[in-house]
Amino acid sequence: MLITHIEGNVYLNEQRVEPSSTPIHIYNESVVRTEDGRAEIRLAAGISLFLGEGAAVKRVPSSTSRVSGFEMLRGSAVVTTGEMGIVATCSNEVSLSDSGLYRFDVIHLPELPTSEKVCGFSVYEGAAAVKLATVVSVMTPGKFMSLNLRCGDLTPLQTFDPKRTDTLDDWSRQRIRLRRSQ
Repeated sequence: MLITHIEGNVYLNEQRVEPSSTPIHIYNESVVRTEDGRAEIRLAAGISLFLGEGAAVKRVPSSTSRVSGFEMLRGSAVVTTGEMGIVATCSNEVSLSDSGLYRFDVIHLPELPTSEKVCGFSVYEGAAAVKLATVVSVMTPGKFMSLNLRCGDLTPLQTFDPKRTDTLDDWSRQRIRLRRSQ
């Protein structure tokens, strides 16, 4: 994994990262977080992770593929996959298909124990498989799920309008277009 673009304040293992034309390596178990900034992280084979303001992600080794995965710790991130998918964790384990566009939004609720979180997960393009307690839920474009291990298999699948976007969605798509034009 490499940090390839920085805007504002971004930290790698609590050390501030300065913008650079040279990508910055992220090793296993390392944490990248943003304050009032954003970061683009490239994994492999066209997989990119776009962290919004106030986000944190941890690199984790993958047991199912050659590409390391990530765990969402807080905030929001947009993920785009290319030639291959990836496994991500945000409360539940999520397998992302190739050629997809996804979003994770971590929500800390005061009524939950401090180590728990609810993670909103949306599929804009591609497909995803969410590992629940005893089954796997397959998600397609326009589907949203609130992930939380306490829900077991009783996690409802909802719909959303993939055309409704916010500043993180718009910025990530702009970065994708810029990369494709180079």
